[in-house]
Amino acid sequence: MGRSFFNAYSGIAAYQRSLQQIADNLANLNTNAHKKSEVSFTELLYADLQEKRYAVDPAPEALPPFRGKGVQMYPVTKFFDQGALQLTERPLDLAIEGAGFFRVNRNDGTEAYTRRGAFYVDEAGSIVTDRGDFLDVDFDLDGIMVNTLVIGPNGQVSGENEAGARVELGQIELFTFVNKGGLSNDSAGLYEVTEASGEPEQGVPGTAGFGSLRQFHLESSNVDMAMEMVHLIASQRALQANVRSMITADELKALTLLVRG
Repeated sequence: MGRSFFNAYSGIAAYQRSLQQIADNLANLNTNAHKKSEVSFTELLYADLQEKRYAVDPAPEALPPFRGKGVQMYPVTKFFDQGALQLTERPLDLAIEGAGFFRVNRNDGTEAYTRRGAFYVDEAGSIVTDRGDFLDVDFDLDGIMVNTLVIGPNGQVSGENEAGARVELGQIELFTFVNKGGLSNDSAGLYEVTEASGEPEQGVPGTAGFGSLRQFHLESSNVDMAMEMVHLIASQRALQANVRSMITADELKALTLLVRG
């Protein structure tokens, strides 16, 4: 019965974490370019029941009995499936249709990667995110009328200056990784390179292995509300079952003590 307590406790702890992850997905249902995360479970190591008072068949083909030690969570897995594209009215709203990330330079000098394409222009004419991180490009929009910007699917950017002349400004490039799932998830939709993700590969949008850009669009979250509700119900029932197991083990232990008394 003592083992039943520990098994049930491991299940309660694991499914509490599962419910927290589902809640996070649902909370970010309308967050631009949010990528859903899912948890998976694995059983803990089994122990042989080879005790002195427990007879074990010496025959080589006979397997000794086992007892389980409960369940634990695997690391959370992030899914980078494409989210739906939403039409907007801002020329600096960019969605990536396919694979790839924008690279931004943060104020502390570090680099990060994101699929959130809502960009703005600061006082110096630099293209920045809503947090003030700089889009990694070799041009700025100083003296350019933002409402005249044209950003092609291949990342080529042009716009009109104050004199009304169209100017070719430069190129927006994308970055991909061998293992996107190995990226470290920072905050506000930013990802950092890790040893597991590998180094970024740089390329032109629309070429092999890189998605294309869609101006006047933003990528929606890839969270499927119906599927999350299914996972929510399943996790709730599993949590309740583990709580019920712990209560039952407690009742049996109390009954044993009563009989002994």
